[in-house]
Amino acid sequence: MSAHAIFYKKFKSKTFLFYGFCFACICLVALNIIYSQKYNNQMYGVMNGESGSITTYLKHIWGTPLFNLEINTYKAEGRSDVLSKWEEIQQENTKKIQKLEESSLLHPYSPELYYNLYLLYSEKGDKIKAAENLKKARQIDPSL
Repeated sequence: MSAHAIFYKKFKSKTFLFYGFCFACICLVALNIIYSQKYNNQMYGVMNGESGSITTYLKHIWGTPLFNLEINTYKAEGRSDVLSKWEEIQQENTKKIQKLEESSLLHPYSPELYYNLYLLYSEKGDKIKAAENLKKARQIDPSL
């Protein structure tokens, strides 16, 4: 085999790798652009001012510094519908917590009760009680 043929064979394999790498990079950039433009449907509701979407959004940012900024913004805008709905959700959660606490006294070996308490306390923002209930649930059922 001549030196020219060996060089061409090496060159051909290197160009294939180079163009394959370039193609993969272009595909990844295109996918990144496509998916970065896609919003969650819930965010459209927040942008349009739908109170249901806004309260769902507030649930997700509960306990973060952004939450207080958003609440103050809705207060400044005079969005009493959003604020009243948020208060209703908080009151419902408090009632659910009370019922689950009573049930956990009657059924102390139910991991589902403690796990649901963990979820509600997490949503409420009480991380200490949430961690205690998750620990109790995992002591009863380690698979949680």
